[in-house]
Amino acid sequence: MATFNYKIVGKELDQEDIENAIPQTLWQKIFLHLEKKRYEVYSPGQKRDKCEATYVVIKENGIHGQDGGNKLGFKVFDVILYCPLTNYSDMEFYAENIKQDLKEMKELRPTGVETPSIIDDEVEGYTSSIEYQALKTLRRR
Repeated sequence: MATFNYKIVGKELDQEDIENAIPQTLWQKIFLHLEKKRYEVYSPGQKRDKCEATYVVIKENGIHGQDGGNKLGFKVFDVILYCPLTNYSDMEFYAENIKQDLKEMKELRPTGVETPSIIDDEVEGYTSSIEYQALKTLRRR
């Protein structure tokens, strides 16, 4: 039984690593789910070079309490999409495919917040994001 490590120094994750990994957090579960669907997936800051193919970055974006209480809240995740400058027409389809595949994860629900595609000069590609949330207990009862 393998423990989860999204990066093995000097080695790319292969399908066996992905299939045998046991996620310990929801972020890891999202990462592995998309990897199993054959998306190119990264953590924030892991990929910094030029965007030459579509890829996705999974980022935790904080924990928020629900209005009127401090026992139950939700954890927010940004699913950040990247697409090469030469392939703008692929961006919408890529986003729809990601959303369809994430529907399989019952712990997640989309918030309805989706950013428009903009140019990210640093990676020379288009980027947009889709926000998801998962219910979370904030404190013990």
